[in-house]
Amino acid sequence: MNSELTRRKALASLAAGAGAAVLGWNTNARAWATAPGSTTGVQQVPALDGTLLLPADPSAFTEDFGHLVTRQPQAVLTPGSVDDVQKVVRYARYNRIPVAVNGQSGTGAEDRESHSHYGQALVDGGIAIDPKPFGTIHGIAQGIADVDAGVTWGTLALKALESGQTLPVYNDFAHLSIGGTLSIGGLGGTSQRHGSQADHVAWLKVVTGTGELVTCSRGNRRELFEAVLVGGGQYGIIVRAGIRLIPAKTTARSLEYTYTDRTAFLRDSVAIMRAGVVDDQNGYAEPKPGGGWTYRLALGMFHSAPDQPDVAAVQAVLSPEATAGPSADMPFRDWLLRFEPNWAALKAAGFWGGRKPWLMMFVAAEKTAAYLDTVLGELTATQMGPGPVRISPMDSRRLTRPNFMLPRRRTNEFFEVSLIRIPAPNHPDVPGLLAQNRRFYDRAVGLGGKRYLVGSVPSMTRTDWQAHYGARWTELVDLKRQYDPAAILTPGQGIFR
Repeated sequence: MNSELTRRKALASLAAGAGAAVLGWNTNARAWATAPGSTTGVQQVPALDGTLLLPADPSAFTEDFGHLVTRQPQAVLTPGSVDDVQKVVRYARYNRIPVAVNGQSGTGAEDRESHSHYGQALVDGGIAIDPKPFGTIHGIAQGIADVDAGVTWGTLALKALESGQTLPVYNDFAHLSIGGTLSIGGLGGTSQRHGSQADHVAWLKVVTGTGELVTCSRGNRRELFEAVLVGGGQYGIIVRAGIRLIPAKTTARSLEYTYTDRTAFLRDSVAIMRAGVVDDQNGYAEPKPGGGWTYRLALGMFHSAPDQPDVAAVQAVLSPEATAGPSADMPFRDWLLRFEPNWAALKAAGFWGGRKPWLMMFVAAEKTAAYLDTVLGELTATQMGPGPVRISPMDSRRLTRPNFMLPRRRTNEFFEVSLIRIPAPNHPDVPGLLAQNRRFYDRAVGLGGKRYLVGSVPSMTRTDWQAHYGARWTELVDLKRQYDPAAILTPGQGIFR
């Protein structure tokens, strides 16, 4: 696009109150220069198809879903093309300006936000990239979808369903961007069978930290492909992806079983996963009003008429301690969107914009009871709010990406133990909750556990990250040097600082 058209687009943005157009980076002042103004010592920004602005209202890019960390980007790139991302990354590398993609998940203009929890996708004093312009589904064929990284999983799932297909793994929150989730893994109720969303990627288009656009896969530039998936945004920016699809059923049956005995709940959770008798499985611990915990298995069985789900096979696996709860059939589309009323209720009650110190850990099946003794022995209903503790089994054989760190264990089985904290917006001691997260993190690590890249763990050090990645650490350091030699990408993760 020619420079005159770019200038007109920038001026149009200014007229709309978007902010000040960036002229370039003042290398002496280490700050942006805007037009009109002196160009002395200013490295001018290359001509762009989109805009690079000092936003009049940067609030959408200063906080994330956790609302625990505030970071102020100095400019926001709204790209008009992938070429814009390449140009800005090259420019940022030359000038040592940090860059991060701010996922901007949400259901509409009023609730856009990065869905990291502790500043991972925020950037202080650098450039935030808004991926919303990359929102095109380029095509859906049998078994695969070609999508931009800014497309949400919900949008893709509903479009794929029109062709009788679905995603192997689907998030509870349908409005996360595909690129952002692939950078951290992506888990859902079908992960017991299908692993993470990152396990179902055929190929990626990535802009590396040197500004190179690379198409990579397991058969082409595999080293980069495996580094970017579950890579925390450290080695490249995903701009487009090939996502594998599977045939969809027409109907989902939900089943529920509750427990007062935690041992029985954990035993049944693993037994259900081993038996493979359900398609979707989640487990929860929920505080009882008078103290203590109730445990719940939430299961889904997918089917198409005239076939019916084999509920008897589920019941045959369960122990006598399981108490059956409500069961219902629903169209598969409704199943995909079943959590939407929950999120709407939290928004209406004022919880959504509050501080949410989530914690997500993976612990070996044989160590989970000991870990829960610590976590559930200390947690209170006030510390959790309306959010549950998710306790769901996983099979390590389903998780094939080398950056997905698995806990030390005797068998293939481990548990995800996630604190989905949604405390009251006026909770008096959020710093205390974060300190508690750190204690719970240290306890899990002491049991051989690993963390998920989403979550709020304060005071993570390079030593902590080195221990997290173990034998892979040296290789990742080399990959960082190769693909992001100026160390500008996604500094909020703090992995290589």
